Amino acid sequence: YNNGPIGGGVLYQFDPLTNIITTKVSFDGTNKGSQPSGKLLQATDGKLYGMTKYGGVNNKGVLFQYDAATNIFTKMVDFNGGNGALPVGGLIQASDGKIYGLTPEGGLFTYGVLFQYDITTNTLVKKLDFRGALDGSFPYGDLIQANNGKLYGLTSSGGINNGGVLFQYNTINDSLLKKYEFAY
Repeated sequence: YNNGPIGGGVLYQFDPLTNIITTKVSFDGTNKGSQPSGKLLQATDGKLYGMTKYGGVNNKGVLFQYDAATNIFTKMVDFNGGNGALPVGGLIQASDGKIYGLTPEGGLFTYGVLFQYDITTNTLVKKLDFRGALDGSFPYGDLIQANNGKLYGLTSSGGINNGGVLFQYNTINDSLLKKYEFAY
């Protein structure tokens, strides 16, 4: 998260046979983002995808791709506030083949967004803006996909009680349903 030659964090490879750690990417701020957070996702194209909390053109984080076979790092998206900001969780590739993720800040109401990234077109689309008391705010962590095909996640605050919500997102009709309200 913070180490490496520039202090922006590193992406490293660990070989369990030799116990050797090799730095593959040093995050540098604008070009590659900084302070990677969340888990890496290996998508169906074989490449690894992840996010940084800061850095990029707008210093609001980036979504990146790393090809372990060729050792090529590519910044795919600069978060700009409108499409999300300061991501801290991981990504999921849903059964529709698209990658989904959350940012705890940014969006129309600044309460965070749920986004979709298409690995075939290299396009990020903001799917929804969190709206505070209506459906939660500041989503954290990873989404999961249940047997019913819907995505589930949590917000750290918002909802009527401002204690956060458990939500369900339907990728087919782009709808969010608040499933549970947490209270302090």
